[in-house]
Amino acid sequence: MNLDILRSCDLCGSDRIMVLDAGNNICKCGSCGYVFDNPRPTAEEVAIFYSKPGKYDPWVREEEARDSLWMRRLRKMEKTKKPGSLLDIGTGAGQFLHHARSHYSPVCGSEVSQSGAELAKKKYGLCVRQGDVATLDFPEAPFDNITLFHVLEHVPSPKVLIRRCAELLKPGGRLVVAVPNDLLYLRAKVKILLKGLGVRRYRHLGELGLARITLDGSMQEIHVSHFTAGVLRRLLENSGFSILEDSIDPYYAATGIAKLMQDLEHAVYRVLLFAGQIRLYPAIWMVARKESV
Repeated sequence: MNLDILRSCDLCGSDRIMVLDAGNNICKCGSCGYVFDNPRPTAEEVAIFYSKPGKYDPWVREEEARDSLWMRRLRKMEKTKKPGSLLDIGTGAGQFLHHARSHYSPVCGSEVSQSGAELAKKKYGLCVRQGDVATLDFPEAPFDNITLFHVLEHVPSPKVLIRRCAELLKPGGRLVVAVPNDLLYLRAKVKILLKGLGVRRYRHLGELGLARITLDGSMQEIHVSHFTAGVLRRLLENSGFSILEDSIDPYYAATGIAKLMQDLEHAVYRVLLFAGQIRLYPAIWMVARKESV
């Protein structure tokens, strides 16, 4: 595995890098609190990982459940969206953009995964550009809205990506970001407890409930950044955005009884966040507005 090593914090530039979990390569910036894998796979390695044949087959098999997920997110976006165009970065197999066409026009996507981009074009007839959004050209720009659904945790430089989004947005445009709540969510705390009790299933986890990244097929996802809401908020504000909504992402794909249970769990955690800023849900949702220069 080809690796990158960070000598300074990507978000704030500080060289106060502290090791939190040496066995699993987890570090933290002593200045801004950003937690990240270091060393970690290069951007090229991550693109290859997500371009493997069949990588998006589970998305196709779960089409009904994922239809429900994307419609849920579209409804959540209604109260803060700006009417007009939409760019979805990291569009995967294109299912979200397929549904978004009835809410935004025009719509466009980008995807580092070759297999994902090809599937989105073939299955839905979408405009999807394959490659790193930092180097892609978008004749449709600037956009009214940009979405980053569980993308920021994968990229080598979150700061570069957020600033690229600012370049591609109109003044007053909306940026919707969803990321895992890797460090604080309740299930992670339970897993750490079970690891301490000797449960074999969780013995590979570190002190923070995070596993060491491997590319041997044992991992479904590669997360090189681990955000808290506070760190994400500061990144957006320092990149020229103001926060419109700080909530939780209804990220689950389920049907039947399982969906009802997930709906209930989501509702409970929304109340906890609203009533006491208790952030135990697995995913963070933040909407930001690009301020005029």
